[in-house]
Amino acid sequence: MKFDTLPQTCLVDEALSVRVLDLQPGAVITLKLWSSFNDVVLLSSASFKADSTGVVDLGSHAPISGSYGGVDAMGLFWSRAPVDGDIAKGFAGMSNDPLTATLVAERESGASPISHPIRRVYVGPGVVSREVRVRGLFGKMYEPAQPGPHRAVLVVGGSNGGLAWSQEMAALLASRGYAALALAYFAAEGLPPTLDRIPLEYFGEALEWLSAQTSVAANNIGVVGVSRGGELALLLGATYPEIRAVVAYVPSGILWPAYPQSGYGAWTQNGEEIPYARTLTYKQWDKALAAGDARKDSFDWYFIPLRDAAYADRTSIQVEKINGPVLMITGRDDKLWPSTELTEFAMERFKQQGFRHHVEHLAYAGAGHSIAWPNGPTTMLKSKHPVSGEEMDMGGTPEGTARARQDSWPRMLAFLRSALVDD
Repeated sequence: MKFDTLPQTCLVDEALSVRVLDLQPGAVITLKLWSSFNDVVLLSSASFKADSTGVVDLGSHAPISGSYGGVDAMGLFWSRAPVDGDIAKGFAGMSNDPLTATLVAERESGASPISHPIRRVYVGPGVVSREVRVRGLFGKMYEPAQPGPHRAVLVVGGSNGGLAWSQEMAALLASRGYAALALAYFAAEGLPPTLDRIPLEYFGEALEWLSAQTSVAANNIGVVGVSRGGELALLLGATYPEIRAVVAYVPSGILWPAYPQSGYGAWTQNGEEIPYARTLTYKQWDKALAAGDARKDSFDWYFIPLRDAAYADRTSIQVEKINGPVLMITGRDDKLWPSTELTEFAMERFKQQGFRHHVEHLAYAGAGHSIAWPNGPTTMLKSKHPVSGEEMDMGGTPEGTARARQDSWPRMLAFLRSALVDD
């Protein structure tokens, strides 16, 4: 029994061909994939029956049992889930590198297992990074190995703050040939502690700095954001014409308050708060439930105020001002906020205003809020928010979210390639 050729290191978004060779036809083996992060062991497992040639191929064989079902070459990767007790102790003292996933193959006969560690990285060969601490900015710049000028992307994360999400996304984009600036806008040194009254001029400063870099093609800059950063990506595109393409993950076409709520807006321009929508208060919510105007298991606390067309128009992003194509990606079972429905406000506005560029909304059934690059674990759907401490339910199922990641990632990369066209 042996593994077919597998890399020692590869990018986290790369799909692998996992094949086990030299088996007896019909033999049953169990494949396990484990990794560790902050001493939490993540494990997936699936059993397979070798074909008539003595091969198990995850790209064409479905498991007979295990942590995922159906044919999926990367099923072991996304179905990893935390384990504890004696199972976790079995991996104690082994690699605690969160980027390393170890593949193990075991035979029913009890023969010695075989294993292969794979380090799955965000920064590709030759990509260089540097801290950006100039002009009041807090960011990290990633640049491809090849000489520029390159198409460039400004990357902004969501309500977690700092460089969470944005630096991984920026590193992957740089590994695909873009100059990418991951930019924090709160919860970092010299910045506000929360998402509260963030001046858009800060991002204008970042765009000016980015366009001045010798590695950047100044007329080919896009923006990518997630969640509240997806809302921000649409807002920045509508504000700064030098942005030529927008990718917004699980965003909103409506502007919302500070987070955690402080009585103020999230964004300002020229020192003034930009108009934003307010959700119902607890008292208003209880009254709406009692009157039968809302359903308890719904997001009606968002939508009841937006039933007023004038109010919705006043608090929506003027997306028709975006100076290039737009791609928005959502999960239909998003339980953090109703990103699919909130994105439809933007889609309706594009339609009403006769938007002249290409716009697309990818909405995935079975997926929740956690859509990004593929192949990472999608099983941990509930957690505490790192800023507010609130309990979070990302929604969706592990499989549905994994499928959304697998499908949307190459489509997002293709969108950027076509939207940011080299001169």
